[in-house]
Amino acid sequence: MTAPPSPSRRPADAAPVVLHPDLPTRAGFDSDHPLASGLVGRDGPAISHLGDLEALLPQGGAVPVVIASDATGPWLLAMLAALAERRPEGASGLRGALCNDAIGVRHGPAAPAWSSEAALDLAADTLSWSRRALPQMRGARLRVSAPVDGDAVAPLVNALQSGLALLAATARRERPQHLLAAAGGIEFVMSGDTPGDRAAGACLAQLWQALLAERHGAGFAPRDDLVLYLSETGPGFSETHPPEPHILRAALERREAKGSPEPCFAPLPCGTPSRRSAQETACEAEPDRRAALARWRQERDGNAVQKSLLALREAAKRGINVMGPSVACAKAGVTTGEWTAVLTAALSTRRRSDSIAPAPPPADLAPARERLAQAAQGLARPVTLMLVRLGLDARPWIEHPVFRTAKDCGIDLRDPGARLSPAEITDAVLRERPHALLFCLGSEQSIRMASATLASLRNAGLGSIPAQGYIAFDGDEVGAKELRDVMTLRNLAKTTAYELLEDVARLIVSRKSTAK
Repeated sequence: MTAPPSPSRRPADAAPVVLHPDLPTRAGFDSDHPLASGLVGRDGPAISHLGDLEALLPQGGAVPVVIASDATGPWLLAMLAALAERRPEGASGLRGALCNDAIGVRHGPAAPAWSSEAALDLAADTLSWSRRALPQMRGARLRVSAPVDGDAVAPLVNALQSGLALLAATARRERPQHLLAAAGGIEFVMSGDTPGDRAAGACLAQLWQALLAERHGAGFAPRDDLVLYLSETGPGFSETHPPEPHILRAALERREAKGSPEPCFAPLPCGTPSRRSAQETACEAEPDRRAALARWRQERDGNAVQKSLLALREAAKRGINVMGPSVACAKAGVTTGEWTAVLTAALSTRRRSDSIAPAPPPADLAPARERLAQAAQGLARPVTLMLVRLGLDARPWIEHPVFRTAKDCGIDLRDPGARLSPAEITDAVLRERPHALLFCLGSEQSIRMASATLASLRNAGLGSIPAQGYIAFDGDEVGAKELRDVMTLRNLAKTTAYELLEDVARLIVSRKSTAK
């Protein structure tokens, strides 16, 4: 096959400021929230209000800014616009991009509390507004991750699905003449800058252009600046061959029919922090952050804050673009947590239940399934497990392949939700009465919270329910030794479906023995 013409190689802006805040900020929590404990400033600066942002950014010049803030990306963009209005270059002089992948963020630790549909609508609002108010800012930078195990199709499909879903949401909320401008604010970022990356980028650009015409009509002119190539992030597509366009199209159609990409349990920020990255700025200690935040709230105009939050809530409830009200909130001194709380209350928090038909269990699981069936004999209902997702991490563990396989094998796997307190988890256990608990340990914070959760369960008379923990982060597992005394801990990345079924059989046997 003759490869399609490659889009012009577009170099990244020189030395941009990369705003990749800490996890509490990206998830929409202020530094003094209980769920932020131990995470403030850990993987980036805490940005709770306009004063924090002003302290991070250079005072002069139109420096390119890349925002990689997951659920709160629109809020940081609003604060950035409010800050720019104070400076000589004005908001129209802002350059850079917002990493705005509403589908990808849903599978990361900083997933928003609102539904997938609401997240797409918010992303569409941001894209449309930025094209009008910030013409030099790209309102949607979509990252094409590096291939895993030689699979060059999945990363391209993920990026295309995100871009097409975003444009479809924009089409629902904008007039046709505005859709052309909005599409110009979408860009794709390849994970490398090799001939393989450029060939893959050319394939993506060709299919993107064809799909725009098919789904939204003519008028979308080909763009030389659609694909951006980063040279600092590794081999990228250098060791793979780009797929044929028809193969990529077929894979995209299957993914869209399925409705959801595979969950990512090792999310990466969109783009690569430069040596001028805001992430390198030294963060204050948590007590200092809490004190500074209290002073900020005390010194701002409380009436202006309440008025701006009311306007934001009304816009969100009525389906009006929330970016203008968000800028007003930033000017009034609203904090990240307050902005998120208002949107969470106003937007739909109903998450779509992706309908995935059960798959036949692999044949090599037969021995483990038989042992599980033997262990479950005498139970009044199917084996019921509950996922315990602790801390700020909101990744959808129930969609992990090993847990999907467990469901395919007939296990009733229940997920009461993320970011629950030990008391809320205890209430869920009392309500659901699972046979065993699977602790989802995605951070050191979750390990610390596990002990408090176990104590809460014991105080409620539920201490006899057996539990197992699955670790999904790189670290020294601080506090894990105490947990190992009361439950088996496994590395999720190294756990097979066979081992999970064996673990569940063991947990059920333990539960039955303690019930005697």
